[in-house]
Formats: sequence, C-alpha cells, structure tokens
Amino acid sequence: MEDDVANPFFPFPHLVGGVRHDGYLRSWPARCGSCDRQCEKSGSKGLSLCSYGVNFYRFSDDFLVAGIVVKDYPSTTPARNKMLRKATGVAPVTEADLERAHSHYLATVSQFMANLQTQKDEAIREYRRSDRFAMDWLANLRPEIRQSLGQVHDYKQFVAQIIQNLNVILQTKFPGSTTEELLEKASHEETAIYWAARLMEEKLVAALFLIDPDRILDDPKHTQLHRMVTKYHKIYTRAFQAKRVRLKSVGSSFGYIYGNPTALGVIPHTFIDNALKYAPSESEVTIEFDEEEHSITLRVCSYGPQILPAERQRIFDPFYRGEAARRASSEGTGFGLALAKVIAQRTGVRLSFEQSPSETSNVGYATTFVAQFPRQYPPWAEASEETT
Repeated sequence: MEDDVANPFFPFPHLVGGVRHDGYLRSWPARCGSCDRQCEKSGSKGLSLCSYGVNFYRFSDDFLVAGIVVKDYPSTTPARNKMLRKATGVAPVTEADLERAHSHYLATVSQFMANLQTQKDEAIREYRRSDRFAMDWLANLRPEIRQSLGQVHDYKQFVAQIIQNLNVILQTKFPGSTTEELLEKASHEETAIYWAARLMEEKLVAALFLIDPDRILDDPKHTQLHRMVTKYHKIYTRAFQAKRVRLKSVGSSFGYIYGNPTALGVIPHTFIDNALKYAPSESEVTIEFDEEEHSITLRVCSYGPQILPAERQRIFDPFYRGEAARRASSEGTGFGLALAKVIAQRTGVRLSFEQSPSETSNVGYATTFVAQFPRQYPPWAEASEETT
C-alpha cells in the first residue's frame, strides 16, 4: 500500500503503520510523548480532537496526522483553548492544509514506488546479466545437483564401457580399421548403439560441470571450433534422421579458440540439442560458421515454438522455458542453456538469441542461437605467419 511508506517531506507530525515521524514544519509536541495515544486508538476517519486539546486527522488505517492544532476546527474545549494560546505566533494549520499535504504525499509516494519498482526491475536485469547470477545459481543448487547427479561418474564409466566393448567387437570383425572405417562397415544396429552411447557420454560430461563449475577453466588448449562442432554433428546425425529433420553445416572455419575444449563444447552441443528438441519433422537445422580476424561466430538455425518478447530476456535463465516451448516439448532438464551461459561468461564467449516468424507457417518460428568465440592464434600459427 502507498500509505505504508513514510514521506520525509510531509510537513506535520504523522504515523505510518503505527510508527511516529516528525514533519519538516512541525515536530511532535512534548505533550504527545506522555499521553495515552488516544489518536492512535481512535478508529474514526477525518478530523478529531483528543482530550488534551490536540487535533488529529486519520486519512486511512495506516496513515494518521496528529500532534497539531487546527485553527478552523468547529468545536472547542478548555484544553483546546490552552493549545491555541500556545500556538500563537506559529503559522496556522487549516483542514484544507491537511488535505493538500496528504494529496501531495500520495502523489510523491506513488512516484517513489514507481521509481523503486523501476530500479528493482533494472537491478534484477543487471543481476541476471552478471557472472554472479550464474555462479549463485550453481552454488545454491549444488547440494541438490550432487544428490541427483551423484551417479554421473558411474554412468559415464558405464557408457565408456559400452563404447569400448563395441569397438572390440568391431575390431574383431574388421581388424586394422580406423574408427570411421569401422562405423562405415558396422551394421545399422551397431552404429545406432555407438552414436547413442556417444550422445549419452556428452550429456554426462556436461552434467559434471554443474557439479564442479571450477573445472570449466581446467586444461585449456587451442582447439579448432569447426572440428569440435563436426564431432557433435556426427553424434547427432542419427537422432535428427530419426526425427526426419535435416541437419547440415554451412561454411567452414580453420581458426582456433582457446580454453577447456570439453567445456567449450557444451555450447554448440546445447544449441544443437535444443534444435533437435523443438524442430518439427521435415524441417531443417543449419550450423553456420563465420570467421573474422578476432572472432569465430557459430550460429545454429532451426525452427521452433514462439518465444515471446517478455520471455526472451530469460531464455538463458536456469529452468526457464517459454510457454510455447513447454507445450511443444516436455523433455529437458532445464539447465542446458543456463550451463552454456555459465561457461560462456567464464570463457569470454558472447551468446545471443534471435527469432522471427517463418514464411512457412507449419514449421514455426525461425530461431537462431549465436555464440561468438574469441579467436586465438596458437604459437605455432604465429610462427608460421612470421616465416611467410
């Protein structure tokens, strides 16, 4: 309520929510400090008089003006006459003065509350954009994450064992072949098992960064982004085929990025996984590369449900999904894009999101997730440039 806010510029003594405040023109009279607070106990609205001859005016349940002598009060008592004599030489107070002061008070408080809400909203937006938000989120959820993902290491070993055993089977059938050759010679069922296991392995690796986000900065290396993304392209190809969605790459990049390649890989992995989750059948998902002098930009373009403008600023928030996205798919843990944001903030990658209506109504909205990686030149690349 507006009347719950004390106004330091109100001219007369007043109470807000039962708390006394001096006015800037009048302070509480000494007599009011030792009284039995008749004004506070009175429930009558409007202008009244206490037994000590002092006026008070209750504007609402939470706002009371008291400790004043109103010149045009209609009745009088010996106590009031005494108070009038004491008030000689003091600027008179009329009932109209009280009304004007209260109207100004309400307008000021209303503006104050509006400004306060604006500042609060901006502080929330700034907090969400900050590194601290993501790290606070992980810190608060870490006990629950540890409990729910406590078996991740065991699952990861189990998946690795599946891949290893399958490799042994294939090497026995086709000795001396490389992994790519083995997969080309393997049966449909064998390749399906292999890529499903690799997909699960990547998801488990991403989950480990939730448990221990400090690992994001471990073991930095120079890595080619194109090669990293190609790996995820291969891993997800069968999943896209099963959904009858075309997955293709456009452009190439020979530049290097620098950081923990496993952590950085979570970003394209999340974008591709998100596209698979929401892309309708018979649509197309495109992975695009754009290489410049100081950056390499990755775009994953797909079609999916509408994300309203009010929802877009929260698209990278943990466990947040737009209304249309929730209707379109019940799958997902809710931490993929949020984890990608955490990794991006800690590694200098810039993430963004774009969406616009599609010209084809049956495929939804054209949706693009963008990651701009700082380009790094490895020492051997710099030496090569100097030589040439």
